[in-house]
Order: sequence, then structure tokens, then C-alpha cells
Amino acid sequence: MYHIKRDKRALASVELICAGLLRLMARKPFEKITITDLQKESTVSRSTFYRNFDCLEDVLELLCDRGFQAIFDTYNTQPPETRGRLSVAVFRYWCKNSGILEPLVAIHRTDILFSSLRRCAAQLDSLQFLAADPVQYDYFVSMITSVMVGILVTWTEHGKAESEEKVLEIVKTAFAAAVSLGIII
Repeated sequence: MYHIKRDKRALASVELICAGLLRLMARKPFEKITITDLQKESTVSRSTFYRNFDCLEDVLELLCDRGFQAIFDTYNTQPPETRGRLSVAVFRYWCKNSGILEPLVAIHRTDILFSSLRRCAAQLDSLQFLAADPVQYDYFVSMITSVMVGILVTWTEHGKAESEEKVLEIVKTAFAAAVSLGIII
């Protein structure tokens, strides 16, 4: 887990670390990147890295959290009549930011994506109607999160060959089939 202090120097170091990791991942697979590589790329000391993160995967977790926060902040600030579908907003974001998604799938750490989406879902104004029943809320968020992460993982495993529109069409057809088969009540 990451543990970032809110002072200017710590935040600046975290930005250097995140930018450094993104640059490194553009050049080589995540699983080949070491703390030493990141230290050199980001110009941040090893002790500074460990003051903010426990491991390299924690940087990916922070980047995922930031991604979902950006999606939900944008979604929440749009008037309801112009929002569109949240699933489309999530998928479009990760299409444009697949440099974070691909390493998570490659190292079999999609649990990071799942946990990040679950944590950030609490920010969604549109889910507040479920807030009165925490158990119902947890199951709902878990179901939606599983579906969204599964779609992103499958799309990535397919080499991102399908367009946004094609994936959305496939998902719509799959949900219709699941309903007709009684899989989804």
C-alpha cells in the first residue's frame, strides 16, 4: 500500500516516482523494472521511495486510484442528463491509459484494479441511494466492479484488438444473453 504524506516535498517526490515508472514501462516490461531502475529514472532516493511505497506495485495502485478518481470526478460534475453511461467512461479512460492496465494484467495483479475501483466507487453520487443499506451497497459495487475489471482484462488479453464500440456491443449482447439464460435475475 502507498502511504503518502501531504507535504509539498513528499507530493513532489511521488510525482517524480509516478512519472519515472510510466516512462520506464514505455521502454520495458513492468516485471523487468527494479527499484534501482526507478530510482535512477525518477532521481528520487531509495529511502524516499520506501517512505511512500512498499513496492513497485503500490505505484501502479496509486495510478489506478488516480485514474478512477479522475473518471468519477468528471462523471459527478456533469449534469445527469449529459453524463452518458459510466461504463463507457471507465472503458474509454482505460483505453487511453492502457499503459497502466497492461502491466497489471501481465503480472496477474488485476486485484489492484479491482480494489481501486471498489475504493473509488464510494465517490459516485449516483450510488448514494444504496448508502442506507451497506450490505446491498457492498454486493452491488462488488458485482459492478467484477464485471468492469473482467471486461478490461479480457480486452487487454485480446491484445486490445476490439474497438471501444465493438467491446460495448459485445458486452451489451453478453448481458442480454445472461438475462435470457437466467444467469442475471
